[in-house]
Amino acid sequence: MDKMSLAGCAIIKENKILLIRRTKTGWYELPGGKIEVEETAEETAKREIKEEICVDIKIINQLGQKDFSENDYTLSYTWFQAEILNDQEPTIGEPEKFDDLKYIELKKLKDFKLSPNMENFVEELETRRLILY
Repeated sequence: MDKMSLAGCAIIKENKILLIRRTKTGWYELPGGKIEVEETAEETAKREIKEEICVDIKIINQLGQKDFSENDYTLSYTWFQAEILNDQEPTIGEPEKFDDLKYIELKKLKDFKLSPNMENFVEELETRRLILY
């Protein structure tokens, strides 16, 4: 089984989290993606946010990290909390991959179809192993 490292950001506003929906699966997920060679998790998170939702961010802190399996891969995901700079408005930057972008109330996340990574994120939040700032 191959291992892939990923990083992404939780952007929180008024007790809501910004998620994007992957067209192929219908899953809502954090903006983020694969860590490239010579790139730190933080650099990946910033690059992926720029590519996927067209905004610049400031990383506030690292929230945590968790491994999970998906399609014969072991994925290691690092979560950061970030804020959008200069009141930029997020928009979908990769319409071939994503068809929706919305702020979802943290307490209503389970009402949505979530990616395995987001299910882990919600579980970590509920068990207080992950604390949002």
